[in-house]
Amino acid sequence: MMNDTRRDLTHDLVLPALLFAALGGMTWAVRGCSGYGGSMGCVFAGVTWGAAWWFIARDPSGVQSRRYTSGWIILALTVGIGFSGARGWMQWPSFFEGQLQTNTAAGEFVPISRVYGFVWLFIAGMPWAGIGACLLAWCGAERPMRARDWAVRIACGVGMLLVARFLFDSFPEVFLPLYKAMKPQYQDLQTNPNLRRLINDNRAAISHLGLYLGFLLYEVGRRDRKNVTLILTVGVVNGLGWALCQNWRWAAGLWPEGHFNWWRCWESSGGISIGMAYGIAYFLVNHRVSAKGRESGLSLKNARPNLERFGAYLGLLVGLGLSIRSGLKGWANIYLGNEEYWSRILWMAIGPLMLVCLAALVVWIRSRPLPRGFEGDVFPEAYRLIWLVLIVQNVLAQLVTGPASAWNEMAFKIYYVLLFLISAVIVAHFQHVKGPRSLEQSA
Repeated sequence: MMNDTRRDLTHDLVLPALLFAALGGMTWAVRGCSGYGGSMGCVFAGVTWGAAWWFIARDPSGVQSRRYTSGWIILALTVGIGFSGARGWMQWPSFFEGQLQTNTAAGEFVPISRVYGFVWLFIAGMPWAGIGACLLAWCGAERPMRARDWAVRIACGVGMLLVARFLFDSFPEVFLPLYKAMKPQYQDLQTNPNLRRLINDNRAAISHLGLYLGFLLYEVGRRDRKNVTLILTVGVVNGLGWALCQNWRWAAGLWPEGHFNWWRCWESSGGISIGMAYGIAYFLVNHRVSAKGRESGLSLKNARPNLERFGAYLGLLVGLGLSIRSGLKGWANIYLGNEEYWSRILWMAIGPLMLVCLAALVVWIRSRPLPRGFEGDVFPEAYRLIWLVLIVQNVLAQLVTGPASAWNEMAFKIYYVLLFLISAVIVAHFQHVKGPRSLEQSA
């Protein structure tokens, strides 16, 4: 009994958290590199986390032993985390230095409490990781969802987003730091360009928080405890993690003589925080379902295997396709220059290729369909898919990190290799565990 408990803790918490953290340390650092940034950088991270969660959770069988194992998880995290990246955060780090920037170019700022830095990084961190968790929760429904249920679920999120926007626009003094004392500056955005960016960043953060809370409230209303736990855990843990990291504004004070890319260190630690949040959530909600749970009506059979195959491959196609395009654009920008030119060329090449692959995917699934309720392994090639993701994403990470002649860039190249070795060992271990013996244990 003790050995079983230790094994569960290892495979349900320690290894998943370490895997997600290692992947986050690399992907989120790359997120801010040449060619990526914003949503495209978050897609790079999202597809990697999605593929990893899906691979370690699923059993090589038609009947699963865990709730959140669907192939749609890959697309869910790709889209959810990618969507969260459509906003900025550059106006908050200065709060940790006691400064609210009004015009950085002119060196103008006003004093502000460092507390604002912790508050806004927490507000930003919750939905940045949490919206992906909301979509992941949709991939493991406890009860069947009808079209009406889906409409209400989506309406809750969009409705709360609109409410959040309304509150932000109606009560700016609540959401804009020092608004009452600085109202003239906030009304003169031409003279204070940083305040325009601050307004945009805060509005976007509050809007995303509203969307996140709306989806969460729907799961609360359905009394789906695991979905609530999943969404809340990822959001709160990452909000706290980001606030504690403080954008690494403390690094320059600890190492005043060090000329290093501290911002990329912050990006990497931010990804580690998200990975840890998903690892903890995995442990809390995705353990093996007991016999009692199965008797209560929770279906772990694959009723629509062809649709799930489409979802998994669509997630990989979108995530890897956009990641490759961004990575090649970033490499061209570093070594060839003229990023916008290469951006257009790559869209002209990769965009049509993705459409062709999508059409080929549909033809392949329709020509080789699996029967409803298929009891065999829907993804016998799963281990090939996860290795494809790991190798492609790490190659792209090396392409956009350079040149190697710059010692601080070389340091990150070595760092990414170490993170790859950690994630590769863990994936290889799960691949071994999912052999013939794992089927007997699942049964």
